[in-house]
Amino acid sequence: MQILRSQISKAISEFQAFEISNLRSEISSRHSNSKGRAIILGFYLELIKTLFQAVGDDGKLRNRVVAFTAAAPGEGVTYVVNLIAKELALQTNKRVLRIDVAALRELHLADANYVARYCEETEVENLLAISTNTKTQTVTTRGTSRASDFDSNPEYRIACIKALRWNFDYVLIDCSSLAVSADATTLAPLVDGISVVVKAGQTRSAQIKRSQKMIESADGKFLGFVLNQRRYPVPNWIYQRL
Repeated sequence: MQILRSQISKAISEFQAFEISNLRSEISSRHSNSKGRAIILGFYLELIKTLFQAVGDDGKLRNRVVAFTAAAPGEGVTYVVNLIAKELALQTNKRVLRIDVAALRELHLADANYVARYCEETEVENLLAISTNTKTQTVTTRGTSRASDFDSNPEYRIACIKALRWNFDYVLIDCSSLAVSADATTLAPLVDGISVVVKAGQTRSAQIKRSQKMIESADGKFLGFVLNQRRYPVPNWIYQRL
């Protein structure tokens, strides 16, 4: 048991298998008091500290722009991105952006001065969102569809990520699954890292390994897996280590 605990603790500290999506609902049903809220808060503080507040040798944050994808459709990437973005904004009080990868492809985001015009407010003051559904698509006549630039021009892609970095402290990118789109692997060498959402009881081990290999083959930094929709109970001692 001690060895198992050590292995899980090590995995958590390296962001290899964070379980997040059902944490809130499961804890709420089991812990309706202040203890349950404290466990939830402790989990997100650990996640933020481990992943988003990790500092490099130069003293700068290592993972400010993170993309999320999955091996196949239906893994819950959007849900996971929304949840992490909200908690990151609440816990850090930093400017956080949640953005659909389609918006990167279709909107003019290469100019830092234009990014704010596409942002939508959310229920959290310091959390903004950009999607292709935003009504501000027609703000500029410089073009609302830049998919050809994104696909064919590496410099344009670099400029887009640079503009987002300039405007926000953290950027979380919601990407389509690796099975249906190359967006995640296209962004892999440009973002600080990529995490793969894994749906419990659905994603096969071969798919998981292939996802990691695809990201690393595209010169991306693989950050780990996010376990989504786990149904069976989690021992209390694991929660204590979150």
